[in-house]
Amino acid sequence: MSGTVQSGTDDIASPTAAHSSLTNFDKFRTFLLSLLSRWRERITLDTLRPLPLFLGITGPAFCLSAEAFNPPSRHFDKTAPEKLWTRLRLNFAFFLTNYALVFFGTALVVALMHPSMILYVGIVSGMWWFHTFTLQNDIPIVAFGRDLGDVLTPERRSAFLTALSAIVGVYKCLVPILSVFGISGLIIIIHAVLRDPKHIESSQEFGFRGPADSDSEDDTTSDDDMVRVRRRDVV
Repeated sequence: MSGTVQSGTDDIASPTAAHSSLTNFDKFRTFLLSLLSRWRERITLDTLRPLPLFLGITGPAFCLSAEAFNPPSRHFDKTAPEKLWTRLRLNFAFFLTNYALVFFGTALVVALMHPSMILYVGIVSGMWWFHTFTLQNDIPIVAFGRDLGDVLTPERRSAFLTALSAIVGVYKCLVPILSVFGISGLIIIIHAVLRDPKHIESSQEFGFRGPADSDSEDDTTSDDDMVRVRRRDVV
């Protein structure tokens, strides 16, 4: 009797756990799509900052400004994490399009350094396109006058292409992808940490009245104010 009750409990718990897992996945997917949607709205040519402004270059000699890059806090105290976080948010809000270009530029260079990856990805993509095209248009696969539909069923073809995509992704794409995220992420984080927002825009226009990014200031900025930035050519 106890065994029957236990079995029934497991049967009830299993769908519940599966439903909870699907719910969490849907929430994560919704969050990711909303984040990408917001980034797509902000990443435009209008928000692309000039290269001298991005690099802190001033003057006709194209020299780096001595004040353009500095640590967010000269003293490691209880306000240092807040100053660091505020600077990161400000720079990501202001230089988001530039950071996107750094990422895609790094991805392009890394891809060109791995031609075999491009070849294998192209082959697998072509096979997926052919598979989808034949299914959508109900085109039979015929070789030497023989219909291979009984052997190469859509389910078998999908399983084969999925396994092949996983193999190519692990053995040919994993290292380049990690390299892209590692190199571009390091460049972006270093720039976002060291680029001083006070020398990008004046405090009032940048929506930042000095606080957590300077040792001599003590206000903070909101996310809404950070996004409302205007393009200027001052450093």
